[in-house]
Amino acid sequence: MSFSPKTENLTQELINAEYLNAVVNHGEKYNSLHEGYAVLLEEVEEVKERITQIDEWLESYWVCVKLNVKDLSKQKLEEIHTNTILAISELAQVGAVLQKIKNTIVEVKE
Repeated sequence: MSFSPKTENLTQELINAEYLNAVVNHGEKYNSLHEGYAVLLEEVEEVKERITQIDEWLESYWVCVKLNVKDLSKQKLEEIHTNTILAISELAQVGAVLQKIKNTIVEVKE
């Protein structure tokens, strides 16, 4: 699936916003590449948790669809939507961490 240029731009804006927040709160680079790796690993694990939650809600939604339980189906869709937003936010943090790691690599090379 290809994304529209607008979606790609908005995604980069999300990453930039998270990066700027990280810089304000924690500086523009890590103390070491090891620290950067640890933070990246944590953020990726959080993304996986959100995706797992989406998958679980999707299975639950499918049961509601098969049983034609519309009110509960709506609730399941809301949970999927909420977790999708949280997953996107976590992925934006992954992008921000990657930028900080790139800054750290530049510092290490010099």
